[in-house]
Amino acid sequence: ARMGQFILTGALVNGQSIVPEGWWPDATTKHADIGSPGRGYGYQWWTYDDGSYTAQGIFGQGIFIDPKRQLVIVSNANWAGGARDLQAATAREAFYREVQGAVDAEARGAGQ
Repeated sequence: ARMGQFILTGALVNGQSIVPEGWWPDATTKHADIGSPGRGYGYQWWTYDDGSYTAQGIFGQGIFIDPKRQLVIVSNANWAGGARDLQAATAREAFYREVQGAVDAEARGAGQ
């Protein structure tokens, strides 16, 4: 969770970025198509066309970061099927979208 928050806030240490200027936006931009609509791969980050991105471990661990919503979701897991467990991966994706929807609904409610 701390790593996700660190990345979301620009990878700053004592107010200075520890990566070259422009590296995070480039790293989290789709550089390779993965054959899934709205998805791609950057520099070790799985990307979404909405600007969010995720790091994924081979047994279901994940860090999902959505800069637009200032949202970090961290999941610990130990999937028996590993990274190829399509059912678990689909459920994780649905969870991310549900949380995004809840954040959006809360923001709409606060604006009324």
